[in-house]
Amino acid sequence: MKRSLSIFLICFSWISFGQEDLTVFGAIEKALTNNYQVRLVEGNYQASKLQNSWGQAGLIPTFSLSLSNSASLQDNSNNPATFFPGVLFTDNLTPSLDMNWTVFNGFGIRINKQRFEQLQEQTKGNAIVVIESTIYDVILAYYTTVVQQRKLEVMEGLLVYSQDKLEYYKIKEEMGISTSIDLLEFENQVLTDSTNLLLQQLSVRNSKRNLNLIMAEDVDVDYNLTDSLSISAPNLTYEELQQKMIADNQNLKNQYMNLELKELDIKTKRSAMYPIVTLSLGTSPSVGYFRLFGDNGFDQSTNSWTHRGNINIKYDLFQGMNRKRNIQIAEIQRDMANIEIDELKLNLSHQLRGNYELYQTRTAVENMSFRRVEHARKLWKIGKERYDLGLINVFNLNDIKLSYEQAVLNYYDRLFELIQTHYDLLRMTGQISQQFKIEENFDPAND
Repeated sequence: MKRSLSIFLICFSWISFGQEDLTVFGAIEKALTNNYQVRLVEGNYQASKLQNSWGQAGLIPTFSLSLSNSASLQDNSNNPATFFPGVLFTDNLTPSLDMNWTVFNGFGIRINKQRFEQLQEQTKGNAIVVIESTIYDVILAYYTTVVQQRKLEVMEGLLVYSQDKLEYYKIKEEMGISTSIDLLEFENQVLTDSTNLLLQQLSVRNSKRNLNLIMAEDVDVDYNLTDSLSISAPNLTYEELQQKMIADNQNLKNQYMNLELKELDIKTKRSAMYPIVTLSLGTSPSVGYFRLFGDNGFDQSTNSWTHRGNINIKYDLFQGMNRKRNIQIAEIQRDMANIEIDELKLNLSHQLRGNYELYQTRTAVENMSFRRVEHARKLWKIGKERYDLGLINVFNLNDIKLSYEQAVLNYYDRLFELIQTHYDLLRMTGQISQQFKIEENFDPAND
């Protein structure tokens, strides 16, 4: 199946001056840099990457620093039980440094770290799906624009021919040697070709705007698309494609990541069966001052230092069977994730079979369409020569022209459909990600 689908260029070349050249790889690069959805998923990945730390998992102890100041004024003049009769003023400044550390929580810290690692990989997998889809959309939007431009070239060439013939018969009419039938028919052809050209120009502008939207470019930016419509596909059987799909399809990979998260959920619920051990340490120096007012008044500074430590072991003896139920629920969710994987495999296999057969059919149809174009081009050339010799009339020529136009436009449609199906197969089998090395280049900060 290795082949090259070369473009059959017809009539005149469409040259765009003052435009920046853009290849399909250049369009992909712009989209991966500017596309808003790609930027959003990259931000999600960076957030999950920051979350994936031992500190977030709870391994590292927490430290807190506090500072308090208290002042009081106490009147003990009528208090016979006090050691300081009179008015007593006190002022104390107490800083405090405390540490809290979860020593053991049923392996929950290690499970949390594994969960964060898996969530990071899952976020990365979801981002790869978005990037794959963006690349796929860029390729199709690019080739859609190329197809519309090629169609426009065909219509421009046909309009030029009709205009030339119209001018020719106008001159003959002025000389009195032309029939009105040919003149009127070419006037109609010019009107028809001009209408088709205007509609096709609109299609080109719409396809360019769609490409700009995916690349997150301004609506008025205009590029000169330089790549031709071509693909090169290896000769693979359905079974080989299916193996690649099972191994590399990113949606399927994401489902396996989801299954691993469900396994971690079970471990998390089981960790609740273990005791929780916490350690608290603290130190609090204190600096104070007091002053007694009165006949026997005096003042004095004070200072002290307090150290404290606490180990706490907590174990819930009974929670109304909630822990057992939570484990059972997590196991059911794990089993459901397995079912979802089996369902996705089946759906992908059916889609792959359908796309594979569609690709085979469209390959054959494109080959026949190309041969039809070759025949139509020869007929169009012969028809113009015979018309100029007077062997056929203008109506016969118009029929040949119409057949030629339809054959070429139909060929471009069939060629685009073949390219689309080709990239459908690449996306399903994970080959877009492989070709563009998305996973390898996803996080260059790791290098």
